[in-house]
Amino acid sequence: MDYRGRVLTFIGAVAFFVVSVLVWRPSTLLPALGDMEWFFYDWHLEATARTKPLTIEESPVVIVAMTDETPIKLAVAQILEDPFYPLPRFCHADLLAHLKRSGVRAVAFDIFFTEASDHDASFAAALKAHPGTIAATRPEVNEQGQNTFVPLTGSLPGLVPASVEVPRSTGRSVRFIRPLVQDGVALDLHVPHLGVALGTAGNGALTQAAQLTGGHLRWGGLSLPLATSLGDSAALVRYLGPEGTFPILDYEEVLLSEKPSALLKDKLVLVGRQSTLEDRHMTPLGEMTGVEILANIVTMATRSSGIRTAEAWSLWIGLLLTVVFLWLVWRFTLAPALIAPLVLGTGWVFLAHAAFLRTGVWWESATPLTMLGLAAGLATPYEILRAHRAFKTQVSASAARSAVTGRGMQLGTREVYVTVVFCDIRGFTSFCETHSADEVEKMLQSYFEAGDGAAKRFGSELDKFMGDAILLYFFEFPKLEPGAVRAVRWAWEMQRVSEQMGIKMGIGIASGVAREGFIGTAGRMQRTVIGDIVNLASRLQDATKTLETPILLSEGSFSQLTEAIEAEPLGEIPVRGKQIPVQVFRPVRTQEF
Repeated sequence: MDYRGRVLTFIGAVAFFVVSVLVWRPSTLLPALGDMEWFFYDWHLEATARTKPLTIEESPVVIVAMTDETPIKLAVAQILEDPFYPLPRFCHADLLAHLKRSGVRAVAFDIFFTEASDHDASFAAALKAHPGTIAATRPEVNEQGQNTFVPLTGSLPGLVPASVEVPRSTGRSVRFIRPLVQDGVALDLHVPHLGVALGTAGNGALTQAAQLTGGHLRWGGLSLPLATSLGDSAALVRYLGPEGTFPILDYEEVLLSEKPSALLKDKLVLVGRQSTLEDRHMTPLGEMTGVEILANIVTMATRSSGIRTAEAWSLWIGLLLTVVFLWLVWRFTLAPALIAPLVLGTGWVFLAHAAFLRTGVWWESATPLTMLGLAAGLATPYEILRAHRAFKTQVSASAARSAVTGRGMQLGTREVYVTVVFCDIRGFTSFCETHSADEVEKMLQSYFEAGDGAAKRFGSELDKFMGDAILLYFFEFPKLEPGAVRAVRWAWEMQRVSEQMGIKMGIGIASGVAREGFIGTAGRMQRTVIGDIVNLASRLQDATKTLETPILLSEGSFSQLTEAIEAEPLGEIPVRGKQIPVQVFRPVRTQEF
């Protein structure tokens, strides 16, 4: 595996490690990641929601609703003296008796019977005649700071306490329940959730012991899958539909009915408030009353349609997507693979959605997408740096920087004052004839590396290689010596290198005004310097052969020299392409640098 492959492997390992540390568990270690997962949960449920209400015949649960008008209607019927809540418990006693005569399987009251009242005797008698009736209780913290449940009144023996706690997740939405909660005071007491308890009571298993085993709550014939990442014994709620999905009978109509209703036979009955103002909660399918949330839980429990999770696989799915993405980057480089995270992430999201619709298993999406995004986030700057390094091996650093950033990448030039340097090896053809190709390659490699290193030290860079020739530019910068001075220093450095290598060089240096920028076409452009000064530097390099001197300066370069460098005039020489001879100079001394 090459260096690039090792780096990409390291990126994948980092992505897997970081997310694996954070994921156990996102709800505690990385809330944002866990919160993002609820978006996918809501989407899954919305896609499976019913569009039509259930009829009484097809629904396993029926809601007997106490509406805002119930006390008034009961007062009109002369059942109540005062048309206000709470309803006297003799009404609940009569209702329970009527429901039992109708043949219902079990009844649960979403009502808190935590204090005694004046009408408990009749209700207690009804409960004795119809054991297994469930009543709501709520969690509280006692004076000792212990988590416990509000006990039901002792004046109503036989009521089975059940929790109506509805934990809220992101957006204050009810998405999961705790089907079995241990009482912090009575440690041997487990309080079931009211919806689960009613489903169990319908199967006649309410008196049996419930067990949390194998990732399920098992209670009689009920088997409810748990989502362990949400905490001990937490179960996701599968909402069948929005508010109004379940059949609702008015409390007063059932209570005042003269004969048992055949429609209620073998039904599970929830008795609770159906108010437009009270006990309302946000759910993935919109706002809903507490009793309707309970109806969804009862249906989920009785039909064994709880949402199963594949959360243990989320890291491996994320790792697989990451490996595929990094392979695409390694195989095709960054440009074709930039769309890979989008394609892979979108593909997984829709595959997970299809799996939920078909099997009811919730495959997490947030964790794999986070891993994929993290890998892409790490790989992208690495690939940009790699591309920049690759550009710099082909073009100048400034051109590579413009290509990578996109800044300044447009056709056109600007006027600059620049010193142009041409350097060529003398007798290169003869050298190639007397040396092997391997020796020629090694010599050129040393020659180019020496030229590049010296150029960087003096504030320039090699622009082009033309066989054994080198072209470079020295631009003017406020904090550096004049370009001609730095060019002469570079030339003297190369002369010392040539002596060590046993070769000779000719170097032409010319300074003046030129045009610098991008030339070519919109599809293929090149950054360079153009103008008469470039041609003059090339001609001076050729003239070093005739004048038998290693370095020649133009008059413009000579005018820029400082006290650090001396030069002597060699007179005027004819230059090919120019009608007027040009004055040339030879540097004869330079201070140490």
